[in-house]
Amino acid sequence: MATKTTLSAEMADRLLATMLMFARMVDHVLEIRAVGMAVDQPLSASKVQVLRLLSQRAGQTSSQIARFLGVSKPAVSQIIDSMVRAKLVSRKTAKDDRREVNLHLTSKGKAVCKAIRREQRQYLRTALNRAAHSNPEQWADMMQMISEALAQADREFDRFCVECGAQSDGTCVLDGGEAQCHFLAYRSRTTRSPRKRLSRR
Repeated sequence: MATKTTLSAEMADRLLATMLMFARMVDHVLEIRAVGMAVDQPLSASKVQVLRLLSQRAGQTSSQIARFLGVSKPAVSQIIDSMVRAKLVSRKTAKDDRREVNLHLTSKGKAVCKAIRREQRQYLRTALNRAAHSNPEQWADMMQMISEALAQADREFDRFCVECGAQSDGTCVLDGGEAQCHFLAYRSRTTRSPRKRLSRR
């Protein structure tokens, strides 16, 4: 049985400050800077998230993207309209329901996603080369462990979902999560079934 860790207030504050700084660095370097270096047009954080989602699972609807971003459908319509005009996203009528419109990345949208990912990889390679301890597997394992431990520390973990962080193959980024991401597999329904509890393997 694992022993409980007694954490002093001072160490808790230091950990919090370090984690918040890390979160800001990830956002600034791997999102804002990488996107700015990769593309020649301004892209809001919301548009980048839409690109990432559609690169993982094409055919999402506006309702699904609204749920994904946590915004209203009218707000999503403006985002999607702008992305369609920029030739990043296309609309296609669903084969099984002609009233439903699915969203897909265009060739340009796919190229933008690839450019962003290349830039992010380069930043990570540079960071690892400059770090004193540059074992990428250890980095990944440690961040995975911290993320899962934080999620499990939250009383809401049974309903927890890192909606925007699913792997490219649709699996949950949390080892303790379901094998297949519920969100990416979700399709609009008149009545939605309750979200399953996440297992803790």
